[in-house]
Amino acid sequence: MTTKMKTATNLFVCQYWDANACDPSRWSYEPSTYGVPGVQLVGTPNMRLWDDVSAWKNPGRYSGADLGKVEELKQDIQDNGICLDAPVVYYDVDTDENVNGDHRYQVSKQLDIPGWMMQGVRFDSLAAKVRFATKSNLKKKDVFNPISPADVESATRELLSIGAIITDDDIRQEVRSLGKGSISESAIKAIYNRIIAERLINGNSVGTERFQEWNEDKLPVFMDNTQDPWIDEVYKNTSEYSLYVNMKNFDSRIASIINAAMQATVANKPLNLLISVPILKNEKLDTTRKKVFTDRLAQLEHKICTILGMDSKRFGTMFPWHHPDAQHRFMPQDNNTEDPKFLVWI
Repeated sequence: MTTKMKTATNLFVCQYWDANACDPSRWSYEPSTYGVPGVQLVGTPNMRLWDDVSAWKNPGRYSGADLGKVEELKQDIQDNGICLDAPVVYYDVDTDENVNGDHRYQVSKQLDIPGWMMQGVRFDSLAAKVRFATKSNLKKKDVFNPISPADVESATRELLSIGAIITDDDIRQEVRSLGKGSISESAIKAIYNRIIAERLINGNSVGTERFQEWNEDKLPVFMDNTQDPWIDEVYKNTSEYSLYVNMKNFDSRIASIINAAMQATVANKPLNLLISVPILKNEKLDTTRKKVFTDRLAQLEHKICTILGMDSKRFGTMFPWHHPDAQHRFMPQDNNTEDPKFLVWI
C-alpha cells in the first residue's frame, strides 16, 4: 500500500506541487453542493491528472478564462506555493468533465503541474450542473476568478434556454440566487430586468407576466428593438425636447421635468413625454395613465404656480407639456393587448 501511494504521489509531485499538496487531509477546504438541488458529492477529494478529465464549456463563464487572473494565479503559486485552503476542482463523475477550474488548468499547463486536488460530483440534470458550476465560484475576490455579472447573466440565459426556468419570477429568483454574495444588488436587478424585457419584446411570451413595469434598465432594450417611428422622429430628434418619466419614481424626476420644461419654453417648443406607470392592483392601467396629467402633473403645476403667486387654473396650461404640438406616448405595459415593440398613444 505504501509503495502504491508513493507511486501515485510521484505522478503529481513537481517543482510547485509537493507531497503535502497530494494529501487530501492537508486541504482545509470542505467540498460542498452549495445548496444546489440535484447535486451529489461522490467520494472524497483526491488527486487527478488533468489528462484524465476533459474541459466542459461552462455557460456561467461568459468570457472564458481571464488571462489577467491566470497570470495573477501563476505568480501567486510561484511566490507562495499551492494554497491548501482554496477550493478544489470539481468534476462530473459521469462524463469526466471538470466543472470548474479552468484558470487552474491554464496555470498548470504553464507551470507543468500535472494534476490537482479534485472532488467528484454527480448531477441529476443539466440545469443542476449549470447552477452548481456558477455557485461553486461564488467566493470573495482572490487569485481565483469569482463570477462576474456577465457570468451570472450567461448562466441564467442558459437555464432559460433549456427550460429550467420559465416565468419572470423564476428569472428574478435565479439571478438573485446565482449572484448573491458575488455581485451587487444593482447588478442583479439590471440583469433580470434586461432578460425579462428582451424576451418580452422578442415575442417569447411564455411565462411572462401580463402587466409589465419599465425602468431605466429595461428602457435601452426597448430602444434597441422598437419599430415605433415616434422614437426617431420625436424622442431622439435633437430639434425636439423629450423626456422619459417613470411615474413610479415621479418625485425624483421633478427636477429633470422642470429643467426640460424650462429649455422647451425658452425654445418655444413642446416638451414630449415618454411615460411608464406603476401597475396598481386596484386600478385599471388606462386610469393610471390618464392620472399622469389630471393628477400628478396637475399637482406639480399647482405647486409651481403657487410659488410664483399665479392661479394654476389659469396659467397651468402654459407648461410645455400642454403645448398644442406636444406628442406624448406611453410605454406598452399590457402584454395581452399591446404590441411590446410599439408605444401607446392616449
